[in-house]
Amino acid sequence: MAAFALSDGQRETLRALCDTVISRLSEEEVAETLRIPLADVDPEHVKAFCKTRGSDLGVPEAVEAALATHLPADIQRELSILLTAMGTRLGMLVLTGFASSFAALTPEQREQAVTGLRTSAISTKRKAFMSLKSLIALKTMGLDWSKTNPLNHGKEASSIWAALGYEGPAPHAEIEALTKAAGREEFVYTMLNSTISKDTTLTFDVVIVGSGCGGSVVAAQMAQAGKRVLVLDKGPYFKRRDMSSVEGEAFDKMYDRGGLITSEDTGISILSGSCFGGGSTINWACSLRTQDHVKKEWATEYGMPMFADGTFDAALDAVCSRLHVTIDGVVHNGSNSVLLKGCEKLGYEVDTAPQNLADVSWWQGGGFVSCGDRYGNKQTATETWLKDAALAQTPAQFADRCEVESVLHKGGVAQGVKAHIVGADGVTKYSLVVNAPIVVVSCGSIQSPALLLRSKIPDPHKQIGKNLRLHPVTGATAVMPKD
Repeated sequence: MAAFALSDGQRETLRALCDTVISRLSEEEVAETLRIPLADVDPEHVKAFCKTRGSDLGVPEAVEAALATHLPADIQRELSILLTAMGTRLGMLVLTGFASSFAALTPEQREQAVTGLRTSAISTKRKAFMSLKSLIALKTMGLDWSKTNPLNHGKEASSIWAALGYEGPAPHAEIEALTKAAGREEFVYTMLNSTISKDTTLTFDVVIVGSGCGGSVVAAQMAQAGKRVLVLDKGPYFKRRDMSSVEGEAFDKMYDRGGLITSEDTGISILSGSCFGGGSTINWACSLRTQDHVKKEWATEYGMPMFADGTFDAALDAVCSRLHVTIDGVVHNGSNSVLLKGCEKLGYEVDTAPQNLADVSWWQGGGFVSCGDRYGNKQTATETWLKDAALAQTPAQFADRCEVESVLHKGGVAQGVKAHIVGADGVTKYSLVVNAPIVVVSCGSIQSPALLLRSKIPDPHKQIGKNLRLHPVTGATAVMPKD
């Protein structure tokens, strides 16, 4: 199958789109922006921000690379068709009402055209454009362009970030000094990939697909019970120093499909981990227990009494204890403190969310935990359950960059998994079959049902993949006085 690549005409349209979403402001607009009071922000960075276009940063190239790397073939085709149509007079007439290629429109006309695509009643138009717009914004705001932006003010800080008052992540040396002083020595895992140089068949007592919040707990329990355990994850293993805490880089390397999964109508972005440690590596430290009314529903309506008789609560207690989940002594950052005070002033019910941090009063790096925790404070799977599994009397083994194609089964009984794995040279993929009488599928709420469906697991009630529930989260941005 040929690698995805845009044509010259499609690239011209993409470049124009990037320069419309991230546009260069006029001198009058720059002057108006500078009149907004922004404390502790160098106006030279603001000027550079206002004058920088997406193409100045190399955003079109970054977007094309992301399209080629992360998106499935059907979405690639949709975006290719959109870019092709926007490069022709007829296509633009049908899409936007303008009888001119998108690149030939004036800036004002381009804005009108993209607004029409964004609000279109035709879902395919809206879906394709929203995917592109989100990707353009992510590549612009989520990467450090300080060394490559020709309009950047100096080379010490990115003007794109500095104009917004964002300092960016701390350097590795500073973080390593802090973690050493705090006594947070890193446990380093050995990956089985280093032993793979040909198509391979292995035998274990237990094979676990997924190394995140579910799979890690099972791995520890099984290994401590004396079982020979192999944990597989399709994502790569990142040591602390391998992480940059740069959001765009984290999305590209640590999130499933580069963080570009959305609902079918593009209304909700769906973020999930795709790295060793799974979602625990990149999620927030917020650790909420299952609510009582949900447990009651599961127990009474679906015939699962363990959710009401204390069995599940005891399991939750054990997990929360190992993850050091607590609300005692939590220190809030500036944004959360403002929100907390505002809710209290308005009489809203508000409380502190439990956090799985080794030290909840130690705030360094808290704002970057969704990019991986380089400080070792968040109690992720790699800091807890996977470590327990690795240190068991019968140590668990681990493999990263190993994508499971199917669960092997016969007569309704699981027999192992079939996968492909990156071998010892770090490049070549080999076939891997793992024979095991116990197979645990725990690769997230998106990929677990996908794997079960691919495997044609018996599903007499046709429920696999039918009951996904999403928890919407929205962001609020504001400029306000400090006091």
